[in-house]
Amino acid sequence: MQEIRLSLRKRAFPSEGRARLNAAHLPELGITEGGQVDLVNEATGASVTVTIVADTLVLEGQVRVSAEDLTVLGLSENEAVLVRKSPPLDEKIKKAAGEAGEVARKGVDSLDRALTKAAGDVKAGAGKATETIGTAAKKTADGVRDVARKVSGKDDL
Repeated sequence: MQEIRLSLRKRAFPSEGRARLNAAHLPELGITEGGQVDLVNEATGASVTVTIVADTLVLEGQVRVSAEDLTVLGLSENEAVLVRKSPPLDEKIKKAAGEAGEVARKGVDSLDRALTKAAGDVKAGAGKATETIGTAAKKTADGVRDVARKVSGKDDL
């Protein structure tokens, strides 16, 4: 992917979503005037997509952006920013859809593991409950039989 690092400068006239850079950088980026680039803060991964205006008055090695775009990037004037040719919109959509699908797959896998564990826990708990109820029922039956023997005076109950 075609990319360069440039020094950020704040534009004199605000124009969010547009950046000015020296026309000499256009071939390096593989774009023409009006093309789009992604400005990337490499430390945080924050990025903003801007439309390029070629300007011979902007010094080589610099890119001029709005104060709003500086804020989105989390960078200040004179800091370096990665300038990368922006992939076409359909590629961005495919990438985002693929990432979303992967997140969903991981979520489904995690949910499947949790449900399998919960089902095992319920099954084990049900087995223990059955055993406990059986033991309690036997003790109760024995107790009732003992009381019936005492009340009736018969040992054959």
